[in-house]
Amino acid sequence: MQFASTRRTFLAQSALGVFAASVPMFGQTAQPAVSPSTNSSQSPAPAPPPPKRSPMPRMAPPYDKATINMIGRPISGYTPQIGTMVSMLTWMEPAVLGPTRDLTQDQLDYLFDKNANTIGALMLHLAATEVLYQRITFGNENFDKLPPDYEAKWGPAMNLGAAGRTSIKGHDIAYYQDAIREAREKTLVEFAKKDDAWFSTALKEPGWGGGPVNNFCLWFHVCEHISHHAGQIDLLIKRLPGAKNDDSAG
Repeated sequence: MQFASTRRTFLAQSALGVFAASVPMFGQTAQPAVSPSTNSSQSPAPAPPPPKRSPMPRMAPPYDKATINMIGRPISGYTPQIGTMVSMLTWMEPAVLGPTRDLTQDQLDYLFDKNANTIGALMLHLAATEVLYQRITFGNENFDKLPPDYEAKWGPAMNLGAAGRTSIKGHDIAYYQDAIREAREKTLVEFAKKDDAWFSTALKEPGWGGGPVNNFCLWFHVCEHISHHAGQIDLLIKRLPGAKNDDSAG
């Protein structure tokens, strides 16, 4: 059935694919790879072993590999709509931390041209964005420009550009993993203090385009922002010097 085949292919190439390429999904039975052969008496060549990957980095709870694909499931400690957002944010986390887990410092710092951003800078940008939206939503802060204390710590990562290219380098992958996880841990703690009424009520300040905006919209933006840069990071990884070409999407 063509649809089923296409669906499985899509799932294997989505964020789920970062868990373990050799693990069957959704109850499927793993099938050995068979090389096409015109001679039926000839034994197929054995499939090459999959490349070894580092274990997935530690991620913020409620990350659970067994339930991560159940978006919108009830999550203890969160009201229903906030729990749904928590499950969406949790699902997006491996889309960034999975593909980058084996990158070296040189790869994280690699700059394609004078107008590009490094993979490391983009990862730190995701942490900086989450911290900024914590202050706007949980801290009820309203500012026309970044506060000085935020600018001092997160300015280059938030703004990227020349400042990011100059200052965000020289770190190993654990530095960026920790920044993303620590930002998420703070988000989850604060979400547990809120309810769905807070999540859906319009803020006093206008949103994009001048219309009303609520906390749900702001955190959905954080989620889709991760998706946007996950695709960008994936593109950069596949074009790093010495990267192995494959036929996967992206």
